[in-house]
Amino acid sequence: MAEAPNGDVEFRNAIMDVFVKYPEAQRRYALASLGLENEMGIDFETQVGFSRIDGNKIITEFRDRDTSVKAQLCLKWNFDYSRCLHWREAPE
Repeated sequence: MAEAPNGDVEFRNAIMDVFVKYPEAQRRYALASLGLENEMGIDFETQVGFSRIDGNKIITEFRDRDTSVKAQLCLKWNFDYSRCLHWREAPE
């Protein structure tokens, strides 16, 4: 079983308070770590994640921000919603 991060207790408690206040959001949203992206050296100023579903897997690749794609749906926003960090191509 995975353990919750030890740091950021005050921050996590504040997020938990938001989920308690808006219980319907608990099935639509989750707090996500960018640990793997940081480990990979992803620079969200110049790169963005794109995901697709392949059977029971979610496949994510990172592309330059200026890469053209068809219609997109944002999956993960930065803290103030000014930049999308992770996209999914919209279904046709």
